[in-house]
Amino acid sequence: MAKNKPSKKPTKTREITPDEAVRFLEDIRLMSSEIDEPTVAISLRVPGNILRAIKLKAKSDGKKYQSLMVEYLRRGLKGS
Repeated sequence: MAKNKPSKKPTKTREITPDEAVRFLEDIRLMSSEIDEPTVAISLRVPGNILRAIKLKAKSDGKKYQSLMVEYLRRGLKGS
């Protein structure tokens, strides 16, 4: 018997405050100049296949996988 996938919760949307908008723009400006703040530890749930692919790609590039993830996040933000 196949397992049912849990339904995803609807995403809540809200307006951002002017302060949040300014902080976002400042973060993007700093990111564009490649100046980073110190790192912050987070907990992130990632599908296993994606994590394995990132770890393998990082290994083949001689990089740490978390650094590669940050690189991908930076590219995604710059492209949006």
